[in-house]
Amino acid sequence: MRILYQFPISHYCEKSRWQLEHKGLAYETRDLLPGAHWPRTRWLARIGTVPVLRDGERRVGDSTKIAYYLEKYYPERSLIPEDAALRHRVIELEQQFDRLGVHLRTWMYGHVLDRPETMELLLAPAGMAPWITRLLAPPLREAIRRKYAINPKSVVYAGERVEDGLTLVETLLVQNGGDYLVGDRLTLADITAASLLAPMMGIAGTPWEGIEVSSLPEPVRHQFRLVRERPAGQWVKERYLRDR
Repeated sequence: MRILYQFPISHYCEKSRWQLEHKGLAYETRDLLPGAHWPRTRWLARIGTVPVLRDGERRVGDSTKIAYYLEKYYPERSLIPEDAALRHRVIELEQQFDRLGVHLRTWMYGHVLDRPETMELLLAPAGMAPWITRLLAPPLREAIRRKYAINPKSVVYAGERVEDGLTLVETLLVQNGGDYLVGDRLTLADITAASLLAPMMGIAGTPWEGIEVSSLPEPVRHQFRLVRERPAGQWVKERYLRDR
């Protein structure tokens, strides 16, 4: 049995879910509660974060390590090209976009952390009564703010790095002259970029479709609209429509 231990809202967990499903590998998810997850993930894979994949007796933590584990043991429908130059480029871009995911998380939390639906998404795995969720939401919100250093300065910096990532996607698409970032088919670079940028897009069927942007201040709504309308945003939505 394969089990993916996760936070449903985590875009890094989405990266692993997408890869598992692309390869046609059956798996179950186990939703963990942020903060309380640490003993479980440390016991499973000696890591303090999610995702963690349990594949029979093997346990792998971190979305990048999971990605290469799956490519090694389940090479069917490979996401890494055989051509050496293309393979090198995919690996390089996976690392770049994986780092981008950290900045995207800071940028998103900077805008939606105070939204009640965000706390509901984070606390949903616990299955608690609504009044308990409301009670736990403020300390969890502050814990996230401290852990990820969410403050006006960090959010501005993260936004600049996200802009760099969106521009990189658009540049790569022009250079490659097709629908994908490298070569002519879906690769790990595409899955990493699309899944880690997806929280900005509010795509139906993803954990982030419930984050209500329309009630945010107009300048923030404008930012989200610009991202969703630009070529990189449209590309993310297209990858979800055609490849997810």
